[in-house]
This record gives sequence, structure tokens and C-alpha cells, in this order.
Amino acid sequence: MDKPWVWENAAYWLLYVVALGAVLWHWAHGNPVLAGLCLIGVALSMRFITQSARREDAVGPPRP
Repeated sequence: MDKPWVWENAAYWLLYVVALGAVLWHWAHGNPVLAGLCLIGVALSMRFITQSARREDAVGPPRP
């Protein structure tokens, strides 16, 4: 595993996609409490994605 940023970034995006889908599914099926909890997961994953993008070693190969 020479590129840990790939797995970290993929994990955050997977969390975002799954949590967003869960928000929509729970809301459509009349469960606003779980939809709200999943929305918190979406917000956290968005925060993690933006934080990893700001770090020197994340979200892409090293700069020359």
C-alpha cells in the first residue's frame, strides 16, 4: 500500500454516497429520525473530504 491517500479518499466518498442514499431512503419511507442521523453522517463525511483535501499528503499524488 504505497498510496494510503487513495484508500482514505475512497472511504470518505463511499461514506458520503452511502449516507446520502440512506437519507433519501429513510425520508421516503417515513422515518425522519434515521434520515436525520444519516444526514449527520453526510455532513461528517463532507467535512472529512474537505479536510483531507487541505492536507499536504492527501487526495492525490505528491506535488513535484
